[in-house]
Amino acid sequence: MPLRDSRIRLQNAPLFLAVPREHRVDNAPRVRAFTTRHLPIWTDQPVIMAELLTKVSHMRSRLSAWLIAILSPCLLLACSSAEVSTTNPSSGGGGGTSGTSGSPGGTGGISLSTAQSSKPDDTSNLPAPPGCGDGTLAKDEACDDGNRVSGDGCAANCLRVEPGYSCVPAGQLCHRIARCGDGVLVPPEQCDDGNTTAGDGCSPTCKIELGYKCSSSTTNGTSVCTHTTCGDGKVEGAESCDDGNSMPFDGCSEDCQNEPNCSGASCTSKCGDGIVLGEQCDDGNNTDGDGCSHDCKIESGFTCTQPTLGDEMMVPVIYRDFRYHNPPEFEAGIIGSTTALPGIVKNDLDADGKPVYTGIGGTSHITSADTFAQWYRTSSVNHATASKLALWNNGQGAYVNRYGANGEQWPTTIPAYFCGNVGNEVNGQPCTFVYGKTDCDTDLALGYTMLKCNSSGGNYTATFITNEVDGNPLFFPVDDDLFTPLTERSFATVPPYYDPSATWPHDVDANGNDRLHNFSFTSEVRYWFLYDKTKSYTLDFVGDDDVWVFINKKLAVDLGGVHTPVEGSVTLNATTASSLGLTDGKVYEIAVFQTERQTTGSSYKLTLTGFNAAPSDCTPICGDGILEIGEECDDGVNTSGSYGQCGPGCKLVAGYCGDGIVQPGEDCDDGVNDGNPCPSGCRTLIID
Repeated sequence: MPLRDSRIRLQNAPLFLAVPREHRVDNAPRVRAFTTRHLPIWTDQPVIMAELLTKVSHMRSRLSAWLIAILSPCLLLACSSAEVSTTNPSSGGGGGTSGTSGSPGGTGGISLSTAQSSKPDDTSNLPAPPGCGDGTLAKDEACDDGNRVSGDGCAANCLRVEPGYSCVPAGQLCHRIARCGDGVLVPPEQCDDGNTTAGDGCSPTCKIELGYKCSSSTTNGTSVCTHTTCGDGKVEGAESCDDGNSMPFDGCSEDCQNEPNCSGASCTSKCGDGIVLGEQCDDGNNTDGDGCSHDCKIESGFTCTQPTLGDEMMVPVIYRDFRYHNPPEFEAGIIGSTTALPGIVKNDLDADGKPVYTGIGGTSHITSADTFAQWYRTSSVNHATASKLALWNNGQGAYVNRYGANGEQWPTTIPAYFCGNVGNEVNGQPCTFVYGKTDCDTDLALGYTMLKCNSSGGNYTATFITNEVDGNPLFFPVDDDLFTPLTERSFATVPPYYDPSATWPHDVDANGNDRLHNFSFTSEVRYWFLYDKTKSYTLDFVGDDDVWVFINKKLAVDLGGVHTPVEGSVTLNATTASSLGLTDGKVYEIAVFQTERQTTGSSYKLTLTGFNAAPSDCTPICGDGILEIGEECDDGVNTSGSYGQCGPGCKLVAGYCGDGIVQPGEDCDDGVNDGNPCPSGCRTLIID
């Protein structure tokens, strides 16, 4: 081959050349072998061929004319950070059959592989091997899909498998692949942080999670996910909106998702609010590529359904913490009633969507309309916190809040006053008695569960769980809010609704000491639903103190006043729907206003039945030939399951180049397949 006076710019790593040397071992005949010498050719150093040959001439070995002839085109073919050697690869790799170790003529080729570098090889400007595009994978090709076109998985010069593709078998069009969690961000993934762990910003299906934004690392391309700041006025990551604050009920939620606009006679649903109304789908966001587009249309390759909510539903809430006596209605020293006082608020919410005081006075213990107006408005007399209230599936088609953070129900208990004497146990077991039947024996026979066994004065007593119930008898959502000082914390008691003994027991810790809680607060829950006259809807509430429920801005449940837990409910039927102004097929808002304004009890139980429609759930259609989020591959057939090909369920079941496992036919596999450090296509190319 003729020499070319060409400048070659090498990036990131030195060039390695295999140069013939003559060795004499003892008195044996001369043996021609190949050793690798480092040539000091580094990034940003243009190298003239003549200069390179001068450096080679200083080596102990002698260069022959045939090596010079071979060396020039090899250097022209060498890509950035390339290693060129005349040693054989370990195998033909990726479907190739020539150039295997020990095969005839194998020592006459030159292999192209990649030295360690921080960047993938750039082979785009290199000349194509002679057979590129003929559909036959040769030893000097990384892929061959039967054409000379880039952008379809195999580069136009057949020297690179493009990221996100598998080009097996050769001669056929390459097909897209995406293994979520491999750290290689390729379409249709929104992110890929190198794992399939939920809650770190990139979901197990490589979607950007709510509250995060993700960008690619500048070093290896793996997604780096960081928290967004809802309320900073910038729409980022999975946010659908950002109105400059982190409070809900103003059109943009506390986690920056769209909310319905309820300023009119009914609510106007927005794309991204999770309510399907006049839309093909609504998955609760405005993100493309997840099955439901930014304008709430079903994307190609997906089906979208509206499922049930599952184990829990989260409803937005604002808690407002108040100090004692400011306004005067909080901790006014009132002895609570056992019944509610209706008529404290008007039948309609005001223009701000807040309750309005009627001015009835008397046992309402409300000073004025002005002080009442402060209860559900954020101002200097309170501190507001946006949160979510978890309602748990009760197994009967309803969702209700519970005592435990993970949905644990409140255990109702009874005491067992005598369970034996210390020293007279059965086989040393506490709360047993060798001389007769005890209260513990009676309760165990009834099927009750012993909660704890106590020893005092040489005698055993015990506490047994008789039942587990929904609701929360110790509802203190602002205990962590320091707006109220610790000096204004009080002990709490459990009301008879949750305690069969009706003794109002104190809430105590493991040592029997009172837990101190933050009273004097309000809560404001809002939830939206699509009214369907063919369905049944019921809202139940049990709690104290004041509780008012409005549907479509009209009063539906009236449990005002300072009182022990009382119950109220509303069922939507033809009559109640008419009185509340509901029209079939429209979206409406439920607003629940509650106030805790007197120690020492605070309970809350909200149950929603029929209001539990979930956002759209979009899943990819396996077998349609379109790779979508949730699939690893989809070639339209998905039956082969062979190496590099799509198997049942749109999974890469038999491995592929880039899975990090060296499969038969591969020379290497670094788990990336971007050409560095393992060559593209997991093959060491042989250039004759």
